[in-house]
Amino acid sequence: MTDRRVASGYPFEAAYGYVRAIRVGDLIFVSGTTARGADLALDVEGQLAGAIGVVETALREAGADLRHAVRTVVYLLDMSDAEAVARAHRAAFGAAPPASTLVQVAGLTPPGARVEIEVTAVIRD
Repeated sequence: MTDRRVASGYPFEAAYGYVRAIRVGDLIFVSGTTARGADLALDVEGQLAGAIGVVETALREAGADLRHAVRTVVYLLDMSDAEAVARAHRAAFGAAPPASTLVQVAGLTPPGARVEIEVTAVIRD
């Protein structure tokens, strides 16, 4: 079984030593992903939507899409933003919702990031 590694070109990947996603057989693990660039200036709902766009691109490169997501973990700086985060999550995964965990954290990188998401997907068709 060969692994397929997907890099997104985000500079922190090379600096830290990781890839955006890795496919091992029918499983795809997407690293924690925040908004990037101009999306970091958006509200938390917009930031999560932007991050999910990056995740979606990584999944496509690994041979999947959002409907293959079976689990998400969302890291949030302020739990009072949970409703806005839920709207963005539901908009992205509503047709095939995954299992999910929401966790409040003390900080995220890069500066300005208010939410981060990691995704596990299974190719099942």
